[in-house]
Amino acid sequence: MLFQVYGLDIKPLQKANDKTVFVDIVANHLTEDEEGEIILKEAFDDPTMKKFIDVGVIEYWHESRNPRLTKEEKNQALMGKPVSYRWEGGKPIVTAELTKSHPRVQEMLPHLEANNPLYAASVGGSKMVLEVASPEGQKKRVIPQIKFDHLAIAPRNSVINREPGVNVKLLRKANDLCLEFDNMDTFISNAPALMQKEEALHKALLAPESVSDLYESPGGVIAKQDLKKSVSKLTLNEDETLLLIETLMRLNKNEIPTDKNQFLNLFEKINKRSTGDKIYSLITQYNNKRSA
Repeated sequence: MLFQVYGLDIKPLQKANDKTVFVDIVANHLTEDEEGEIILKEAFDDPTMKKFIDVGVIEYWHESRNPRLTKEEKNQALMGKPVSYRWEGGKPIVTAELTKSHPRVQEMLPHLEANNPLYAASVGGSKMVLEVASPEGQKKRVIPQIKFDHLAIAPRNSVINREPGVNVKLLRKANDLCLEFDNMDTFISNAPALMQKEEALHKALLAPESVSDLYESPGGVIAKQDLKKSVSKLTLNEDETLLLIETLMRLNKNEIPTDKNQFLNLFEKINKRSTGDKIYSLITQYNNKRSA
């Protein structure tokens, strides 16, 4: 189902089903672990994370790397796949799709449904370790680069990089949305009217699968529409979606520079560089197609 808000079409990226469950996983806390190592933020750069989303797996406690297990046993440890990533609270968060019938997932579900902070995760793959010294001469081992190919879930007392709180969170629905611009100019020019309907838009963004009661009469802010083709497309989570709308309105008021470096610097200051890249890419795609 698609929804149009002045040229901006919104739909769920994935529909819930009975065969899989979605979880948010804190990949790492960027703090010193029990082995005295710290993975630096730059180790989770966009190219690394995008490659992990493409080829990585979610498994139970690094069992695919256990030399004592057979190939079949290693394969049985695979529980699912990553589907997206984002930064939240200064930490890399991976959204993953797990096979609901997997024995390990079945063991975990009662605790996840109860929001019990029983599980945590560990980054798996190869790493570059450097030893650095502080001005006081204290030595530390830091990891500026990783070859991230799997994320292992295990009971939190087995994980060497852990912090209090929920590290593996069950999602009640798929939070990612697919946005398609049919006409960005129309969307921007109607921004004042859009803000008058902010509550209805917010509901559409947060629960797009249940807004049939929000449809208004012709000319209203939210209208049902089928699109034969899309102009520009990207995937955003809920926070990124709201930031996109704010960015478009500020661009219309000339409050944000159009120069790419200056544009991205603004997002860097609020720790949203990857979101800024997505938004700039969308705007560039649209402008290129409009001028073609």
